[in-house]
Amino acid sequence: MEEKYRTLLIYNPKAGKGVIHQNLADVVETLAEQGHRLTVMPTVEAGDAPKLMAAYGKEYDRVICCGGDGTLNEVASGMLEAGFKVPVGYIPAGTTNDFAGSVGLSSELKENALRAGTGTVHELDAGKFNGDQYFIYVAGFGAFTEVSYQTDHEMKNAFGRLAYILEGVKSLPEIHDVHLSYESEEESGEGDFLYGMITNSNSVGGFQHITGNDVELDDGLFEVTLIRKFENIAELGEVLNYLTTLTPCRNVVSFKTKKITLKSSEKISWTKDGEWAGDWEECTIENLPRALPLIL
Repeated sequence: MEEKYRTLLIYNPKAGKGVIHQNLADVVETLAEQGHRLTVMPTVEAGDAPKLMAAYGKEYDRVICCGGDGTLNEVASGMLEAGFKVPVGYIPAGTTNDFAGSVGLSSELKENALRAGTGTVHELDAGKFNGDQYFIYVAGFGAFTEVSYQTDHEMKNAFGRLAYILEGVKSLPEIHDVHLSYESEEESGEGDFLYGMITNSNSVGGFQHITGNDVELDDGLFEVTLIRKFENIAELGEVLNYLTTLTPCRNVVSFKTKKITLKSSEKISWTKDGEWAGDWEECTIENLPRALPLIL
């Protein structure tokens, strides 16, 4: 087989149910058959992938990562922080693979390995969070945003999406609103909000097209969704109807922007791509147009 690419394969052995352990040979063989000369590096703990990317990524023609959306986030973050660009392939092997579904990847490991090895590079937008953190498809705060990183890893592997639901139910008594203001070129305002997300995805939390039917992943714009505190069951019903049908709702603020600043009355926890991003009273989120060269 003629060698086409020098490729770094970064995989997370703990992702999902450890499925990559059982199928690593198939993935390596599939990529080798497509002309990839591989260097294979596993991650040992959270934060390893950015270090591997910063240290070795620019030496390769392509980087392929295998794990959950968090693994892709770490690989992309390492590249963006180090300031270089290399085509990135993604073989989803996590529990929910939210972003993978948004860009049309399947649930078959070998099929995705073939796509990562032979696909076309598409330059997608990425996000910068408070100047020194990066995300691929979502940054959020409020109700249920802590569920992903607080859910026990063994529970994720054993119960899949049900594990997130169970963790979400546990968090119900702790949900409270926060007063904040938001400002962008397109829209500004303030109020008491239960939840907010800034996204570049067709799917968030398993909900398809939750941010609209005109989402483009390479247009330099984020979709902003802010859910106000609701006062009664009727208003809750309106919010739920919005989330499923996108019917306009007075308790949901929705618009597109390339940059937004949010200031809250207290420190609130933020997540990015399902991982904790810190507690902040003020944060600025900006779109990085076509910063992620993803192989699809």
